[in-house]
Amino acid sequence: MRVLAIDTTGPGGGAALLVDGGIETALVPAEVRRGRNLVPLIDGLLKQAGLAPSDLDLVACGVGPGSFTGIRIGVATAATLAYAARVPVTDVGSLHGRARNAPEGTMHVLVALDARRGNVYSALFCNFELVGEYTHGPMPAELPEGTVVLGDDAPVRPDVLARLAAASDRRTEPSELRPMYLRRSDPEERRDL
Repeated sequence: MRVLAIDTTGPGGGAALLVDGGIETALVPAEVRRGRNLVPLIDGLLKQAGLAPSDLDLVACGVGPGSFTGIRIGVATAATLAYAARVPVTDVGSLHGRARNAPEGTMHVLVALDARRGNVYSALFCNFELVGEYTHGPMPAELPEGTVVLGDDAPVRPDVLARLAAASDRRTEPSELRPMYLRRSDPEERRDL
């Protein structure tokens, strides 16, 4: 299986190319503009593996939550690439990738990203399996004993998203790929005041 995964939901972002179990990852530094550097980064991964976009079996995209602009960049790039290459896409929640930054052997992990106004985007994982759903709201008050909490400094992990996508049977058309915002954008909030 050949899977390209893209995640630009956090600062920087990146892509990973999974080819028959082996994986290569390339990250965009946080201080660099994602939109400008993402496509050359993807092109470099594909060329290094000797592949064209049409050789892919699947394009996976971290659809959020996270930076509204970053999510849009990732979704647009993944959908456009998949459409041009005539391959299916799948969406993967980005907090799954961030949870894998916890030390090996960690049983409970809470990923909690700043969502502004005193709220967080959060997800609880047990043995790296999602417990419940992704949420937007206050920081969870009660957590299982020994829970490791990861925040905004936990880097995006497109390699994890590539492996999750390869193991999943969810596939869709590029035009069906949708962001997971979990809240309305600041302009939408201001418009309704």
